[in-house]
Amino acid sequence: MKRSALLSLGIAVFLLGWSGQVSFAAPQVTGNVSLGSAYYEYIDKLEGMGYISSMPMGAKPYSRLSMAKWTIEARKASLQKPMPKYLAAYLQELETGLAPEIATLEGTGTPDSFRLTEVKTGLAYLNADQMDYGYSNGIAATWQPLNENNNGYRYGKNLNLYAGAELSGRIGHDTVLTLRPRVSYNADQSGTASLEEGYIKTRMGIVGVEVGKEALSWGQGATGSLILGDNATPRTMLKMNFLEPYKSNGFFKFLGEQNYTVFYSQMEGNRSDIADNNGRTDYNNASLIGIRTDYKPFKNFTFGISRVSILGGDNHGLSGSDWWHWVSGTNADTAGADRWDDIAGADFRYRFPGVQVYGELYGEDQSGFLPSDVAERVGLYFPQLVADGSWDMRLEYVHTKAGWYGHSAFQNGWTYHHDIMGDSMGPDAQKLYMGIERHLSNVEKIGFHAMRIDMQRSSSVTQKVSELWVNYERKLHGNMYLNTMVGIAFIDNADYVKGRNDKSKFVMGEVKWKL
Repeated sequence: MKRSALLSLGIAVFLLGWSGQVSFAAPQVTGNVSLGSAYYEYIDKLEGMGYISSMPMGAKPYSRLSMAKWTIEARKASLQKPMPKYLAAYLQELETGLAPEIATLEGTGTPDSFRLTEVKTGLAYLNADQMDYGYSNGIAATWQPLNENNNGYRYGKNLNLYAGAELSGRIGHDTVLTLRPRVSYNADQSGTASLEEGYIKTRMGIVGVEVGKEALSWGQGATGSLILGDNATPRTMLKMNFLEPYKSNGFFKFLGEQNYTVFYSQMEGNRSDIADNNGRTDYNNASLIGIRTDYKPFKNFTFGISRVSILGGDNHGLSGSDWWHWVSGTNADTAGADRWDDIAGADFRYRFPGVQVYGELYGEDQSGFLPSDVAERVGLYFPQLVADGSWDMRLEYVHTKAGWYGHSAFQNGWTYHHDIMGDSMGPDAQKLYMGIERHLSNVEKIGFHAMRIDMQRSSSVTQKVSELWVNYERKLHGNMYLNTMVGIAFIDNADYVKGRNDKSKFVMGEVKWKL
């Protein structure tokens, strides 16, 4: 793909959104809060309990500055509406962790310079009949029970040890650097070291520009994203988005607060070799382009529209007419002429009193401007099962059709480094999830979760996965935190072999220090 094409695309997206005069000062550049952070749970809970009226949109990660604004909003609301003890503890955690950004917003300080902000270490034990499983339709990916949405990381048999750190902060007036290295050891892979995430973030006016490796999640799901989530290894990319949502005074004013995101990345350089080994076809160094628009037209409603495409590749480039067909959503008639694979659609969230309803509706490839081969996610979040909100519950249903995550030209599928970039449930699948959490005092909670996935439902043998797990988190003392999980998975008709029944048992404990 021509790099100038991405620049033109990004400019077009931002000009589309900026269709009238936008009057506000350029916000401060800060790092982003990584997707695995407990801060997302704290913000969700504060919003669900009515202390944050602003409505976070569906494109993650959120910036530290955005989370600081929501924290200030919750603190002000708590002066009018006293908080339960557990919720006040969550707010205190946010105030402490985001103190530099809060001070910047209140004019009493500046963001931190680059420094070590977090250290963690953990161990996990996996006792499984099989370490991971494939997909029966030939997609070049695997999945591991009880280990979804973990940035592509796989646990090995028996004992696993790992450690990680986060270094983040300013390296210039408008430039931030974030690094998240990780080391791990298990008997299967021996020792490995990697940079899980690492990016530089700066700005052009009110537009944030990031270059580097970072996990993204687009959508509203509690158990994943149909289009793009953190199930696979984070991609190295160029990303542009507004540093914070804004209100246009132009034609799109009726859409309320808006944000626009576009990114460009490149797929693996060995996709052709992987496909050859499986008797299939794919193309090295294909481009990955993502475009998303988020809107909040009403106080209690937000929605987003996304399109992500795998395009081109070595000896598979796009001509001028191909680019026009991509823009217009015109698909090729044959696999040989097909130059891209699309997933596109929309997601939403609506706040009713006492319950939030959310959903995703996405299509694999397109028919004109409309998605086809549609998949859907529908969820309910009950943030206040009891008066003080110390019990809450999430329910979720997800369904994909047989054509999902596969493609006639890119036959490895919607994958990156052997993981599906969307929901790990894969194609032709149905997922049911229920999670109930009990929030205790002093940053302590316990969660009970159950999930059932039926995979390849229309094949002669359906693989049925039942997962049960309990997670427990608490603040030990000072800046030290504990996170644990115990789970068991039952895989009926494992690997699509009728009558074969496998089990996976998993235990994990992690200690984290916030510095």
